[in-house]
Amino acid sequence: MKIHAMILTGIVSFFLLAAVPPAQANNVTVTNVSLVNADTTNGTIDVEFDVTWDHGFSGTDGNGQTFYDRAWVFIKYWVVGTDTESTGWHHATLTTGGSLTPAGAGMGVFAGKGADQTVRWDYREDGVGDSATVKVTACAIEMVFIPQGQFVYNASGTGGTLYNNYGGGSQTTVSAASHVPTGASTGWPNGYTAFWVARYEVSQGQYSDFLNLLDISNASTRFPGQSTDGHTITYTGGNPYGSRYAASSPDRACNYLSWDDAKAYLSWCGMRPLTEMEFEKAGRGGGTGTSVYPWGDTSPSTTTYTVEGGVHTEYFANYDVTGATGDKPLAVGHYLSGDVTRTNEETGASPYGVTDLGGNVWEHLINCEATTTPEHGDGTIAPPASWPAAASGKGIRGGCWSHGASLLRVSDRDSAGWANTGRVSDVGVRPARTNE
Repeated sequence: MKIHAMILTGIVSFFLLAAVPPAQANNVTVTNVSLVNADTTNGTIDVEFDVTWDHGFSGTDGNGQTFYDRAWVFIKYWVVGTDTESTGWHHATLTTGGSLTPAGAGMGVFAGKGADQTVRWDYREDGVGDSATVKVTACAIEMVFIPQGQFVYNASGTGGTLYNNYGGGSQTTVSAASHVPTGASTGWPNGYTAFWVARYEVSQGQYSDFLNLLDISNASTRFPGQSTDGHTITYTGGNPYGSRYAASSPDRACNYLSWDDAKAYLSWCGMRPLTEMEFEKAGRGGGTGTSVYPWGDTSPSTTTYTVEGGVHTEYFANYDVTGATGDKPLAVGHYLSGDVTRTNEETGASPYGVTDLGGNVWEHLINCEATTTPEHGDGTIAPPASWPAAASGKGIRGGCWSHGASLLRVSDRDSAGWANTGRVSDVGVRPARTNE
């Protein structure tokens, strides 16, 4: 393959768009994408890019282990002259040889900030010919590495016994990979083993980017088509393919996601759903802490103010209080945004810096009754068979903008077995991935 045969059109998908200034919540950007080092002998070519985001961080948890943030970068491609709006974009299979080592089956890489980073695309593995002309797009999601180590699960027995809850309803310390729900095998994601979790809930900008890269049939199926309760993704049929879906509030958490929508998105990213045990580890931190909320034991504030065109709580979490009339989710990571002065606790972030684990939108996840170890998605919208259907093995946790403070507790399982198959105004999702 000649390098000049590979045409880059400058399409770059920013999977966490800029927050309301000053931008302290997200703003992952991938720029200067180019194709270099074509190797027709081995059927590979490198995708080079720069990646950066605002306010990277690292720290040490209660187990003395280091956590930090990275960008999950994955590549989608389009073969000119072959692909159409009826086929959509495809997920590139990465292999070793670039400056970054791909994870697992080559679905993507975890990249730190930096310029001139490369991933090696095994285009021949994907069935692309040596003389093909292609377009590529580099996508990025900010993730947090949650290190291996013990943590307290089901603090004060808050979550009860339903849905095969680990520990039989009692507070317990998870201190080994073998500490899994009854019927599960060692390796089931129990929070003790290291994993990655998105720092933010999926935003409406992220989800509209996803729709724009799907084939038109599946994009139509996965389009929520809602215009109430703060959902702003619209469809404009007269626009060219790739720009028909747009969110007027791209930073806002994406609501109205069904379980099938969530599974399609996560699989397409090469991710998987969180389990409820991982949710508590991400929300409470490692060690022996038994904090009630992601930010600690302080009760969430009832102070309100006007933001994003509605009255919402000013500190800790976006939830329903008397006098609040916002009636919608806010921007992901809003309480990190710096629009008002907040203490570290008042940002609502967990000890690992993960935002909105209490409030904003409920988050789809896998509960303790689904004992099959969930695999990672393969880059298509067809989720692995190891992910549960909308039945008792899945649920939602974390509370939301339309419910009260008790549901913000890390161990609350009021809706741990929620099996609704439809699109609901206060439900979204957050990606995760097992560390490899």
